[in-house]
Amino acid sequence: FWGENVMKFEQHDYRALKALASLLASSSTDSTTQAVACHDIGEFVALHPMGKKKVAQLGVKERIMELMGSTGEDKREVRREALLCCQKIMLNRWQDVDKVK
Repeated sequence: FWGENVMKFEQHDYRALKALASLLASSSTDSTTQAVACHDIGEFVALHPMGKKKVAQLGVKERIMELMGSTGEDKREVRREALLCCQKIMLNRWQDVDKVK
């Protein structure tokens, strides 16, 4: 799914990505939705050429890092997905490293 559709996130000025960011920003969003939003943002970052840049522009990285420290048994999956998402945000692809040299 992601490989075929990641470029469609650009449609309507990244509306889908902004919707995911607003779900994470809202304190009333349930744990399952937060976990899925973290997963989806992580996939976007990993597969979209401008993924890291767009996520940085929206200020999502800070919120994901906050979610990594969520407490409570009901937040276990949120912490896991936030950690995986953060790894994808921080990861430098080898292709990108070669361009810097």
